[in-house]
Amino acid sequence: MVITKLYTAEDGKSYFEEIDCGHDSLEPLGWYSKKYSATGLMFRDFEPNSLFEMHNAPQPQYIIYLEGEVEVITSGGETRHFKPGNVLFATDTTGEGHISKTLTKGRSIIVTTE
Repeated sequence: MVITKLYTAEDGKSYFEEIDCGHDSLEPLGWYSKKYSATGLMFRDFEPNSLFEMHNAPQPQYIIYLEGEVEVITSGGETRHFKPGNVLFATDTTGEGHISKTLTKGRSIIVTTE
């Protein structure tokens, strides 16, 4: 499984990077990656056409999109659309940050790591 990481580079800008979670073991229900630590879990519903101007992730967090579409624009100039089944690992807690736009109504699960 490949997920997208949003991180702050040395220039203080946010960028995207693809991360392959890999396969650690084959179990009766499929391939499993290694175990990742988590500290909390939140459920989020969002409405279309919301704009969250330039900001940083409040803490490192995985955003697992269940429904809807969101556009994220990094301060480094990249734009990505996230839709159901996509996972964004937002770690840009410092620097210039990113912009988030909700394109449609949707739902996501947020898993915090700190």
